[in-house]
Amino acid sequence: MMPFAAIGFASVVSTMPGVYLFRMASGLLQIASSSEITFNLLSATFANGLTAAVIILAMSFGLTIPKMMIDYFVDRVGAVKS
Repeated sequence: MMPFAAIGFASVVSTMPGVYLFRMASGLLQIASSSEITFNLLSATFANGLTAAVIILAMSFGLTIPKMMIDYFVDRVGAVKS
């Protein structure tokens, strides 16, 4: 059985970029269905998409780089002990 914190944390983390992706999708639908496209709509849609991409990229680096560092240092310590 998984602890409640693990389930809650996973659901909150996925909503962080998800909110911006939904806002971007809403903006794209407004752009596609409207004959009147404003600069504010275009800039908000682009900003939401860019924000979601940066969050996803930061989350990826935040998970990958520490794992690579741990593996590197564990391998070095193992090589020294051998």
